[in-house]
Amino acid sequence: MNTFNNINEVWEYLDKIPKFQDKGASASSFELGHITKFCKSIGDPQNSFPSIHVAGTNGKGTTCHLLEAVYRKAGYRTGLFTSPHLFRYHERFRINGEEVQDELILKFFQSYSKELEEVPLTYFEISTALAFWIFAKVEVDIAIIETGLGGRLDSTNIIHSELSIITSIGLDHQDILGATEAEIAKEKAGIIKSEKPVILGNISGEIEHVIIGIAENQNAKVFKVRELIPEFYKGLFSLKNESLSVQTQLAEEVNKWNFAAVYKTVKVLGDKFPVAENDLLEVFEKFKGVPARFEKLDKNKKWYFSGAHNAQALTSTLKTIDGLGEEEEEAILIFSIMKDKLATEIFEIIKKRRSKFFHELHTERGATLEDIEQSISVKSIDENNFKSILKEFETSLVIFTGSFYFYSTVKRWVSNC
Repeated sequence: MNTFNNINEVWEYLDKIPKFQDKGASASSFELGHITKFCKSIGDPQNSFPSIHVAGTNGKGTTCHLLEAVYRKAGYRTGLFTSPHLFRYHERFRINGEEVQDELILKFFQSYSKELEEVPLTYFEISTALAFWIFAKVEVDIAIIETGLGGRLDSTNIIHSELSIITSIGLDHQDILGATEAEIAKEKAGIIKSEKPVILGNISGEIEHVIIGIAENQNAKVFKVRELIPEFYKGLFSLKNESLSVQTQLAEEVNKWNFAAVYKTVKVLGDKFPVAENDLLEVFEKFKGVPARFEKLDKNKKWYFSGAHNAQALTSTLKTIDGLGEEEEEAILIFSIMKDKLATEIFEIIKKRRSKFFHELHTERGATLEDIEQSISVKSIDENNFKSILKEFETSLVIFTGSFYFYSTVKRWVSNC
């Protein structure tokens, strides 16, 4: 049995567990039995705090961070659980906006080494249970919980949330969630709780009907963000039906859905968790975004990183380029992508770019140059040539994209140029 004498033994333990970023579906467990059993053995910490549950193909990370910032500004003690981490495991767990420290993580593993040995858990299940335990331990007033993948069978879905948010539905993880948007919507809508409200983001048509049907079966009231008529122009966010307008610091138009979903959530939960209007607007004004979401990498260069990893997100990223007054066809695209993300729609978008470079992530799940060249012609960028390539594009618009797992590599490259 592991004794976890220090934090390095925790990292060694976690490093041995297969991870979704490397192995894909084989590293995941799409059932709730193990996480339920484990959490019961440690006292069901997920039942000790109120929560908001957020699912969606795109936008859920930004929505979670924005929502946490609003409740923190309003004076609540907040918990935030998101994934994946970009640099450090600690990023997944935040209390009042701050990453948790080694001591708290170590305490969990020392306290429950026996239970961890008795119940086989995946990397994400362990992380989820740890988040629940931390939030219970520090007695948060409210926790914002982001799903890992899907919703219905995601390990976060043992919480009894006050409200659910479904940000968007698009084609992603079809090998796990289903081949169509309707099938994917059913999985995401699995987070809707009985008689608890649900907020729908950038969702319409058949997909909206699918989710509303599931909500009705749960007697859950549905609030549609579209009815607010959110608008966004050069960072100016407004809700036409609410006479609200605020200048934000974000560039991507798609963020209008994230701002609107947070606004509606705060209003719907206003009786239980009141937030002053001026606090809400101040957060909207000052929110600088989330790392790796159309992040400007150098203040003196037109280099951006977008974690867009599906056609819906990549289309949104390229639309943002137009909003910056740049010609999107002229953008230099440097991308890395996972094998399970390769789709005709992705290739159709990428092949239109004038210059495109591919970086191979050396993991089992990562796409290879050979995989890419079966569909489109690209140049390769790696540790040996990145300096010379990026030097050539010092004054060009460069978009690094395709995977959050590419982010740490890109940040290192940029710091060395």
